[in-house]
Amino acid sequence: APRTLDPVTQPSAVAGAVVRFRGVDKWDQSQPERLLYAYKLDEGQWTAFGSMADKVFRDVGAGRHSLEIRSMDRVGNRDPATVLAGFVVVVPWFKDPRLVAVSVLGIVIILFLAGLAVNRHLRLLRSHAEVEQIVAQRTLELEKANQEILHSQKMKALGTLASGVAHDFNNILSIIRGSAQIISSNMDDREKVKTRVDRILKVVDQGAGIVRSMLGLGRNEGQASVVCDVAELLQDTVRLMADRVPKEIECKVLALGAVPKVQCAREVLQQILINLMLNAIDALPGRGSITLELSLAHEFPPRNLVLSPSPASAYLQISVRDQGAGMPSDIVARIFEPFFTTKSLSARRGTGLGLSMVYELAKEFGYGLSVESKQGEGSVFSLYIGVKNAA
Repeated sequence: APRTLDPVTQPSAVAGAVVRFRGVDKWDQSQPERLLYAYKLDEGQWTAFGSMADKVFRDVGAGRHSLEIRSMDRVGNRDPATVLAGFVVVVPWFKDPRLVAVSVLGIVIILFLAGLAVNRHLRLLRSHAEVEQIVAQRTLELEKANQEILHSQKMKALGTLASGVAHDFNNILSIIRGSAQIISSNMDDREKVKTRVDRILKVVDQGAGIVRSMLGLGRNEGQASVVCDVAELLQDTVRLMADRVPKEIECKVLALGAVPKVQCAREVLQQILINLMLNAIDALPGRGSITLELSLAHEFPPRNLVLSPSPASAYLQISVRDQGAGMPSDIVARIFEPFFTTKSLSARRGTGLGLSMVYELAKEFGYGLSVESKQGEGSVFSLYIGVKNAA
């Protein structure tokens, strides 16, 4: 019997595959081209032996196929063994019914979604036109409301400015009044009269400085910047406030180490200190002490800084320390707001402008500001002045 060899499989130009059968007669009694072949495709039936050398398999379906082949010579000797071969058929997508069905379904879905998109686009165009109309109407209403708010803010700012000026002048008038009362009671004491007259002249100059600032619309050039001995200024401020401080309250100045002179607006700095001292007086229950401390800031910035100063190589720290009741953190966060006061229900009703004026003046002249307060332990307000131009 002949022996069947492995076939040669090639892809077909059309869908399918071309298989070339091969065999050999080991006794060379039959030429290879005269052998007969039978095959079985996949799980099908064996075909009759034929003399075909090539077989084209068409329309067998896409995928992998198995082919079993057997050879026979012309006298009927069959190869007892078979050769198992395989090939893969790739069908063009347009000939695969499954892919065609999926493609048609995809086209239908795309057309459906496109229709939805077009419909949604048209609806959005209509909605956009309606929204534009509503926005235009609301814009006109907002412009009108903004004009009303701007007018209200202008009136509020004017009221805040007037109240702040009134607060400062009230402090000045209180000092003048106290000094005048002492003068009237001590007409024969020339030394006391002279001291009180000097005090009146100083606060009048301070009031003139406020007026100059108002006429200059808050510009810095309204205040002369001079080389200032801050330690002397603190002593002078304590003497100036002598008539406003109750006898039960002790005021003292404490200089911690040697401090340089600095370039500053003297009148503004003294006005800030007066407001801080008045705030400390109001914080005391009636008896205690107020300390004005002067030192170089060794650690900067502090953790409780609320206003950053202008950049400098070093900072002079002026602290006003009281032994009052202190404040909780939620009150500390609001004390620099205009008209905010915790004395609204007490006999000593506050205006809520003293600390706000301190904040605005410090900001205007580039001073730093910090607050430290604990309930039952008093408060410390610290001012930071750059000493890059120290004398």
